Amino acid sequence: MMSLASPAVVLIGSSCRRGRSRRAASGGRAITPAVTPRRWGQSACRVRIAPIVGARADNIPGTGQDTFSSSIGAPNEFSAPLDASGGSAAGRSKPGDRLSGDGENDWLTLTLLAAVAIFVCYADRSNISTAIIPMAKDFGWDKIQTGGVLSAFFYGYALTQLVGGRLADSFGGKRVLALGVLGWSLATFVTPLAAAAGAIPLVAARVTLGAGEGVAFPAVHSLISRHVPKDRQSTAVAAVTAASYGGAAFAFGVTPAVVLAGGWEAAFYTFGSAAIFWFPFWAASSFKVVNDAANGGGKYGAESAGKPGVIDEWLALVKTREVRAICVAQFAQSWGGYGLLSWLPTYFEEALGVPLGDLPAFTVLPYFIQGIVGVGSGVVADQWLREGKFSTKFIRRAFQTVGMVGPAVCLAGAAVLGGAGATDANIFAAAVLVDVGLALSALTLAGVSVSHLDVAPRHAGLVFATGNTCATIAGIIAVPLSGWVLEATGQSWSAVFGVIAVLYVVGAALWWAWVGDEPVPEDSL
Repeated sequence: MMSLASPAVVLIGSSCRRGRSRRAASGGRAITPAVTPRRWGQSACRVRIAPIVGARADNIPGTGQDTFSSSIGAPNEFSAPLDASGGSAAGRSKPGDRLSGDGENDWLTLTLLAAVAIFVCYADRSNISTAIIPMAKDFGWDKIQTGGVLSAFFYGYALTQLVGGRLADSFGGKRVLALGVLGWSLATFVTPLAAAAGAIPLVAARVTLGAGEGVAFPAVHSLISRHVPKDRQSTAVAAVTAASYGGAAFAFGVTPAVVLAGGWEAAFYTFGSAAIFWFPFWAASSFKVVNDAANGGGKYGAESAGKPGVIDEWLALVKTREVRAICVAQFAQSWGGYGLLSWLPTYFEEALGVPLGDLPAFTVLPYFIQGIVGVGSGVVADQWLREGKFSTKFIRRAFQTVGMVGPAVCLAGAAVLGGAGATDANIFAAAVLVDVGLALSALTLAGVSVSHLDVAPRHAGLVFATGNTCATIAGIIAVPLSGWVLEATGQSWSAVFGVIAVLYVVGAALWWAWVGDEPVPEDSL
């Protein structure tokens, strides 16, 4: 294998628009000196060159030979060394890419480490759902103020979704995720100090927490698109997302004991320190590239001369029916998901009379069940795809629809029980319905949670971030609005759960109509 710095190079193809090129020999290389670097409004001329040894070239795609596409005028483009896959290492590798060794099981390592990061992510965001109960009593907050504190997280979360997705697609998800983990861990740790300083510092800490966590899932999904084989992606997505349920369950299970033993402040100090054990393993890891077309080309995914800007790319994608399906489904299911995540402990304590110390028995189990069902759904979906039992579109439709309509029915039942009185029978029945509803919602891990890998593999981080931004907007609205509804209706949980159920059904119907199963043409921009 030789580098493009070699003087023996042959022109194997060229194309120009708005102008004519001419060929002149210089040192054995065919060039087009009449064409200048592209400016705004101009077209680019591109040439394809390949190294030769004697009279034979090596590894042009389709014939076993190497070929590269390069824009005239790009700096250092003719001196980039070749990597093991036949591409330019400078032009194709990203931080975290494995540059040597086998790496056949790297996708498992990536899935495990990403799952741990997401576990910590959801534990850090969820501990306040329990800690907010003594915090509200200490600071004298009503339901509207409590909802405001809980929802502050989502403002920061929404701000960094698209940025995180784009950065991950362009520069690699490894560094983006590491920075996110650092940011949200620090924000969690300083929350008690911020609360003591006043409402504004507390809200700022929660917004910062959201901003750090906002890049996590887009970065992870960008990494999955690049490093996980196609027939394992549903499994990887399900495992990582299931870790979010595990993190929430851990927070709900452990936070009451931590609060009772050391005060609500201890919950934030403990959880904020957790990521320190994850960083060394993440820093030492690298992953085999198995889907090289994912996340674009150019150095670290940099835009080439004829490629539209990120805004144009994003607008083209969001206008497609397939991406709109992702956005609608994410919004609808997250209205319920974030609402339950934030208000579930309060529901059991106030509507059903469950003491703070007994909350783990009712708030932990649902998320563990979600994790088990979520992983199972991803494994089953991938198995069905490999065996060809069902089409990709049918699998995405079926898992998502059952995962939204099922919880709607369960929440409607829990709402009725919540208003029927705090009897032992009602408490047990409500807990069962919540458990079943959350378990069914985990089926969506084989639906909308992986759909962006089907319809936009090159822009996986950006499209996931778009859908997750819609989900975050749902959280921004749903959490405080639920608090307002409770205040306005005299603590009517039936009204809160009824709204969630309606949105679930509407979202499922639109998903069924719009979901796609193949890359959209706009993904090639």
